[in-house]
Amino acid sequence: MNSLTCEERAKLLSTAEQMNARLYPAKGVSRPPVKEAVKLRETYYQVLGEYADRLPRITVSACPFTSLRMKHSFDPWGLDGPWWHCTPEVKIEEPTFPPTFKVILGAINFHGRVPEEAKQSVLPGPEVPFVVPRLLNLPGMIAVVSCLKMETGDVAYAIVYFSEADLPHRSLHQFWLRQDYWFEVNGKSSWLIANDLWDFNLQPWINSGKLRWIQPNDPKSKILDGRNGELCPFVDLAGDRFPQTISFGKRKLLNLPDGRLINPYDD
Repeated sequence: MNSLTCEERAKLLSTAEQMNARLYPAKGVSRPPVKEAVKLRETYYQVLGEYADRLPRITVSACPFTSLRMKHSFDPWGLDGPWWHCTPEVKIEEPTFPPTFKVILGAINFHGRVPEEAKQSVLPGPEVPFVVPRLLNLPGMIAVVSCLKMETGDVAYAIVYFSEADLPHRSLHQFWLRQDYWFEVNGKSSWLIANDLWDFNLQPWINSGKLRWIQPNDPKSKILDGRNGELCPFVDLAGDRFPQTISFGKRKLLNLPDGRLINPYDD
């Protein structure tokens, strides 16, 4: 399928919203008969599936070891798209990532805009790039930061972690926008919720060689490390240095992760 246009995306999301309203009507409104509801639900997921399949797949990063580009789905038109939702209703098939890929984290700066379009819960990270020291201290780990311009005027930042080492899943972290991280060990599903400390002071990590970057709007996605005197454009950016949560069109700031272990089975 061809990649979505803004207008096509808006039509798909509007159709899905109308179907969802019929499946789960307001109080006092009757639900559709069972057979009709089954067909409606099937069509609803087909609409979401088309949205997911036709999202752009863009270069978000590159491997610091092989220079292989990393492509990922992305919805640049606003936080009303299911791509952004912390509990997505549709599975999005991603391109094959470089074999050294481990974790993608992120941030988004709204520059004062209130993302009123976001009715579902979104966990977009803070407003400026950060690193997770525990991850960077894992064997061979290097992070690469880049920016993704949005049609809304917002700027998203991808912080992608790579390592040539075979790292256990349990040592990693939930991905950007997600509340938890699911993985398999010996054929059995397991999960975790990382609560690692964040560090917004990027320059020392650049100096150590553990953090690199891609210049904004670089079509070649060349990875820079500062050894040739380049200055990283992501150091000391203005913005809130707290996790953001967005739902019902309102933005709130949360407490920073404090490093304590979280048992996912605790209430």
